[in-house]
Amino acid sequence: MKSHPGTVTVRPDQSPGSDLGPLAAALGAAAVEEATVVLPSTRRVVELPVYLRAEETWHDELPKEFAAVPNKPAYILDGAPTYPELVVVRMLEKAGWGAAWRKSWNGVAYWRDINEKVEPSALAIEIIGQVTRQAGYEGSWDIVAWRGRELRLLCSRTPGGQRVSAYMADWLDAALRMGIPLGCFAVVEHLTTPRPATRRR
Repeated sequence: MKSHPGTVTVRPDQSPGSDLGPLAAALGAAAVEEATVVLPSTRRVVELPVYLRAEETWHDELPKEFAAVPNKPAYILDGAPTYPELVVVRMLEKAGWGAAWRKSWNGVAYWRDINEKVEPSALAIEIIGQVTRQAGYEGSWDIVAWRGRELRLLCSRTPGGQRVSAYMADWLDAALRMGIPLGCFAVVEHLTTPRPATRRR
């Protein structure tokens, strides 16, 4: 294995009592699919897990602070509106991970909530920085999670979009060339449920 900027641990997503695995359980995934990614440098094909979550869309007026985030649907989590990336952050936090959404408009910052900054672990920042320099641009893996020496880089997707973009595949390619395990990467896809019909009287 080639040298890489830090030692990260990948634990198999299999454990007794959890058919879908611990990360799927942490994310509240209803199912797990796979996304096929072609690595640009070698044309090697790799498979990434796609964790499917069932969401209910928030239809009421949003709090004023939500205006800080442009063009996002809001989902209901614990009875409150939450943006997709922050749904993933919340679920990971409940499972004992540190987690943050890397937002990129008006400057890069890591958020655990809207306008609430958090600093990822030193290992996570080191690895992201070195892969970014290797790739030549900031990665589009927008959620970072850390727990001890474990690291996960995830992206949040809504239905109908491209699960892994060309930029993401290129950044992933750079990470793998540096020795970052493939198991550090995953996609979370949010599937929305229709709003219940209101009975007419």
